[in-house]
Amino acid sequence: MITSQVEYTDFSKSSVLRSVATLCNSEEETAILTLYDNGTIRECNQAAAELLDCVPNNLTWQHISIIMPQLAESTLMQGEKINPNLRFLSHIGYGFEVVGLSGIHFACALFFNEVENFGRHCLRLIIRPIVQEPTQA
Repeated sequence: MITSQVEYTDFSKSSVLRSVATLCNSEEETAILTLYDNGTIRECNQAAAELLDCVPNNLTWQHISIIMPQLAESTLMQGEKINPNLRFLSHIGYGFEVVGLSGIHFACALFFNEVENFGRHCLRLIIRPIVQEPTQA
């Protein structure tokens, strides 16, 4: 059995990334991807591009698994609804592995929302980096 060790970035040590990770007051500051029901990235906003270390056009038309390997074999939608397992993991704040285009691995909570675009079901994916608060000794 082959195992690999993945290193996660601690956002609490990076002031630039920490500012992205804090709760956002506007949609412009929140990392958001819009996905087709087959997992293809339809849109990437500027906040998501900064978090993932790319320009928005680099992600458009790519499969979500390019940045979220755990979703490679997952069905995002079941019929017209979000996969119940993904909805549950999102609800409990499960830390999904995210890989920025620069190769940095980090953990994020994902929030899935169903949206309709010109009669086609899409997903709006909100990405929130998981920040470990410094512990007091």
